[in-house]
Amino acid sequence: MAVYKTVQRKMLLDFLGTHAGQSFTVRQIVAGMNGCGENAPSESTVYRLMRELVDDGTVRKDVDVESRENVYRLECGSDAGVSMRCKICGSVYNVDGESSRRIKEEVSRCGVVPSDDNIELIIKCRKCGKS
Repeated sequence: MAVYKTVQRKMLLDFLGTHAGQSFTVRQIVAGMNGCGENAPSESTVYRLMRELVDDGTVRKDVDVESRENVYRLECGSDAGVSMRCKICGSVYNVDGESSRRIKEEVSRCGVVPSDDNIELIIKCRKCGKS
């Protein structure tokens, strides 16, 4: 299937790149891009583009624990380590390689075999923990 480099696709990737490390629902993305002018993509266009971007690995799709809605973030190319995502603001923090190795080792001691995929821990970050 051909991938078209449309203005709306570029705007969407620019928005996600500007907010790297944060997860958004489609509605939040559309609202955030609302001030981008008349070429801002509609909600249905964002859904279609997100499906394409998830399929090609550019964007990661998760489910928000509290709202149970799909959230999307630009895939930062982590190398199958450990990351932490704040359940309130959606910020993502990557754990360094050595710490990731130790966490995976501890998980395996509990009888769980960690996959080669990234392990994501749901946390409350310092910024949100103070509120």
